[in-house]
Amino acid sequence: MTIKTILFYILCLMVSTGFVTYISFCIRFWFGYKTLKPKISFKKRTVSVIIVARNEAGNLADLFLCLLNQDYSKNLYEVILADDDSSDDTNKVVEKFVSAGLNLRYIKVLGRENVISPKKQALEKAISMAEGEIILTTDADCILPVTWISSMISLFTDDVSMVAGYSRTLIPNWDRASILHKYEHLDFALTYMVMAGGYTLGKSWACIGQNLAYTRSAYMDVGGFASIRHLISGDDVNLMQLMRRKGHKIVFNFLPSSFVFTRAILSWQKLINQRSRWASNMKYQLKFNAEFFFILLSMAFMYWGGMVMLFFSIKLGLIILAFRILIENIMASYARGSFGVTAKMMRFYPIWLVIQTFFLVFTMVLGQFNLFVWHGKKPYKKGNNDANSNL
Repeated sequence: MTIKTILFYILCLMVSTGFVTYISFCIRFWFGYKTLKPKISFKKRTVSVIIVARNEAGNLADLFLCLLNQDYSKNLYEVILADDDSSDDTNKVVEKFVSAGLNLRYIKVLGRENVISPKKQALEKAISMAEGEIILTTDADCILPVTWISSMISLFTDDVSMVAGYSRTLIPNWDRASILHKYEHLDFALTYMVMAGGYTLGKSWACIGQNLAYTRSAYMDVGGFASIRHLISGDDVNLMQLMRRKGHKIVFNFLPSSFVFTRAILSWQKLINQRSRWASNMKYQLKFNAEFFFILLSMAFMYWGGMVMLFFSIKLGLIILAFRILIENIMASYARGSFGVTAKMMRFYPIWLVIQTFFLVFTMVLGQFNLFVWHGKKPYKKGNNDANSNL
C-alpha cells in the first residue's frame, strides 16, 4: 500500500466523520426547531444595560435613542457606559442623553495599556457598580428594537441564568448591498442556524456580546472573568461556557422582538480580523466544551477534506461538495425563517459557498496563531515580558 493510498483512506475517514456528525445534528436540529416552545416569564426584573465603547461617539447617539424609547418600565432599567479611554466626544453624547431623561451612568476606564483584555476590565468595573438583577450587554454600533429589553427579560424564568440573543447586520437594501455585506450577513445567519439549533437540544455552544443577558448572581458564582482574564476576547462565549460548566441553564431567544442590528463591516480586512478573533476561541473550547470542539473539528474535516479530495479524485471531491450543498440547503430551508433570511438572500448562497470555503480556512489558521488585533490590542503571547508583567 502506497503512502498516497494511506493518505486517501485517512482523508476519507476524516470527511466521513464530518458528514456523519453534521447529518446527525441536522436531523436532531430539525426535531428541535419543530418542537420548540419557548417558556415565557411575565416577572419584571431590574436590569443594567452595559455598553463598553472606545471612540464610538458617532454611533452612541443612535444606540442611546433606542434605549431611551424602550417599552420596558423606565424605573426598572439603567444604562451604564464603560468608556474604554476614548479620545473623542463620547462624554458630550452622554451628557446630551442624560439631559433627555435616559437613566445613564458613565464611567471612564483607564489603564487599558496595563491589561490584556481592556473590554473585560471595562465590563468588570461596570458590573461592579450595576444595580440590576440582570446584566444585559450590547455594543455601541448596534440598533435595538423598542422591545429589546422586555423580550430578553421575558425568557428569564426562575431557573434560567443566561439568555443568548441574535444579532445581524443592518442592510437597508439587499439588492444594492456589496458582496462583502451580503457575505457577512448570510454567513452569520447560516452559522447561527447551526448554533441556535444546538440550543433547541439544550446545548449552549456560542453566543455574542452584542445581544446577551445573564443574572448578576450567575456572573458572581463563576467568579466573573477572573479565570479568563488572560484571554483578550471571549467575554461572551467563554463566560457562557463557565456558566454551563457550573450547571447554569442557558437558553436562546428566538423571538424576533429581541433581535438587534449591528452596522455592516467596512472592509474585508476588518472582517478577516473579526473572524480570526472569533476563531481564536476554538482552541479554548477543548477545555471549556469538548463536545463543541469535536463538532467544530468534524465540520472542519468536512469543509477542508472536500477541497483536498479534489487532488485525489475530482469526481469524488465534487460529490462531497454536492452533498454538502444539499445538506446545508435542507437545513436552511427549515431554519432560515427564524432568522429573517429570505429566498432572495439565499440566492447569494453559491457566491457565499465559494468565498466561505477559502475564507474559513484562512481565518481559522490566523485565529489559532492569534494573528489579529482587537481594540488596538494584540493577544497575549508566551514570552512577552510586558504582557506577563500585566497578569
